[in-house]
Amino acid sequence: MKTDTRTAASGGATGTIRLAAFRSAAFHLLPRVLVRFGRRHPQVTVDVRIVPDLGKGIAGEVADGRADVGVVSLPVYVDGLVSRELYAEPYVLAYPAGHPDPRSLPMIDWHENCSGETRRWLARQEWIPPGDITVEDDGVVMSMVGHGLGAAIVPRLSTVGAPPKVATTELGDGAPLRRVGYVTTRELAGSALIRDLLGELRTLRAPTSG
Repeated sequence: MKTDTRTAASGGATGTIRLAAFRSAAFHLLPRVLVRFGRRHPQVTVDVRIVPDLGKGIAGEVADGRADVGVVSLPVYVDGLVSRELYAEPYVLAYPAGHPDPRSLPMIDWHENCSGETRRWLARQEWIPPGDITVEDDGVVMSMVGHGLGAAIVPRLSTVGAPPKVATTELGDGAPLRRVGYVTTRELAGSALIRDLLGELRTLRAPTSG
């Protein structure tokens, strides 16, 4: 982060904050956060980069000094970072609208970090067939579901802005949650400017529908 933090409280700070996030967070969560932050700090640039939440992923970008703050799926598996949960959202089944039996469809898989609880829940579901297609991005998943190629189990946020031909249904009692949070370093967490940005992130709430 390159900025003059001495004037952060007065809104006179200048510089750049590097923010890494997974795709759906960058598209659907960050815009309203950055609008509010920008009103208080008009001379600060927030450089948003989409990073796949896979392996060290976003947390690794922060730990390695390539990002100042990350919006991630928790838990993270990188030591030495400060993290906080922002909200939890359910996984849902996305499927082609109008299909009479969504659970009979081929499954479209995608790469993402998820909790051990989620992995164990998925492993216990005998109705889930092996994935016929695996892609990198949940946006591609939603496009494929909309074209009738199959169904997918995704966090609810992934369905925001999905094509009209995508419908969703709940997964029932005991379905897993994705816990969305942020990470930064201990040093940066002491910056007034970073604290302001984290405060805006803490206003985020779980999406209520797809």
